[in-house]
Amino acid sequence: MGEKIVHGFPLREEALADFFAAWQPPAASMATELVSLDDAVGRITARNLTSINTLPVVRASACDGIAVKSTAFTNGLPNTSVWQLGRDYVRADTGDDFSDDYDAVIMIEKAVIQPNGSVVLDNDVHVESGTNVRAAGSTIQAGATLMEAGLSIRPTDLATLAMGGVTLVPVRRKPRIAFIPTGSELVPAGIAPRRGQNVDTNSLMVKHMLLEYGADPVIFPIVHDDPSALETAFVEALAVADAVIINGGSAVGEEDFNVRMIEARGRVIHHYIAAVPGRPLMMAVAEGKPVIDLPGPTLAAYFGTQWCLQAITARFLGIPLQKIPTVQARAAASVSGPPQMANIARVHLTRDEESPTSYTAHFLNFKAGDMAACMASNAQRVSPFGEGGFEAGTLVEVDLLRGEEYL
Repeated sequence: MGEKIVHGFPLREEALADFFAAWQPPAASMATELVSLDDAVGRITARNLTSINTLPVVRASACDGIAVKSTAFTNGLPNTSVWQLGRDYVRADTGDDFSDDYDAVIMIEKAVIQPNGSVVLDNDVHVESGTNVRAAGSTIQAGATLMEAGLSIRPTDLATLAMGGVTLVPVRRKPRIAFIPTGSELVPAGIAPRRGQNVDTNSLMVKHMLLEYGADPVIFPIVHDDPSALETAFVEALAVADAVIINGGSAVGEEDFNVRMIEARGRVIHHYIAAVPGRPLMMAVAEGKPVIDLPGPTLAAYFGTQWCLQAITARFLGIPLQKIPTVQARAAASVSGPPQMANIARVHLTRDEESPTSYTAHFLNFKAGDMAACMASNAQRVSPFGEGGFEAGTLVEVDLLRGEEYL
């Protein structure tokens, strides 16, 4: 009696497949907007981008040096002791245009300009037409592809786009995702909780995870466990957002009003997923929009955001999911878990002193008071379905949440 039901729930992959079969982003959600180059990092290109510039516009110097006439070198090194600047040569530094009277460049390291304007050249200087000269269009040509559609723009891509003459970048509109924190016990971050209260940690965490995934989060104020207040916030969120996330009230407790409200207004695709913590996550569609009831506990909200909300955001944007780098590590102690669930565990990963390329995984237990350490940990592991646990010393694959240079 009283044992939690852990059988018969869909896997995360199955739940997402069912959800995406029931909901497709509307065409309007793939609308394009223009942003400046300075605001384009992290945005998704809406179409292939091509250059309108040709660079160099004409040929240019490939190095710092002096531009010369190759005909002067037909019979070997000329008498440069009588050369004059502007008649026999001109300065031409890297990327410089220079007069069409000259067709080659000698590296400045091989040419010493004298006070009287004459030049002393190294004996091994060899010059022919085009020496150290970059041809017109050798950097980029008009019509060349700069970026393809569906790519996240990086800082280095800004240089490419600027080089190609792009000033306003067509990008896919960010999906606006409303997040409604619920619970009469919650107080905003920065307010000292009193007896019976808890800090709303999820609004900040989920907001910035959504930003990282490419969404435009709209964070609502905390809504107390009042059906009327919840309904008002839900209706407003549906009106202004592309998707609605309700945080808390996803189980079947006395004050879990959110489940009944969503059931009354939308079509529930799944309620309860084979993933812990966070089994009670609900996936629904209301007014053609995704509605997710995300469990309230911090680690559960994190897990649901990572596998569910990230997938929905990527679906809106038409991009693949982010991949987390992984390493192999040996478990410091035996670990057990429900084989019927994908169980997320946060891990403190350490580098072995005797073998710097080997790692040890110290599994943390949020139920034993390690919640702060869990959320600040440098790694995590999601168990595969059917795994009931493993012994100390077992080699396991863990996700890196910080770079190896920090271990």
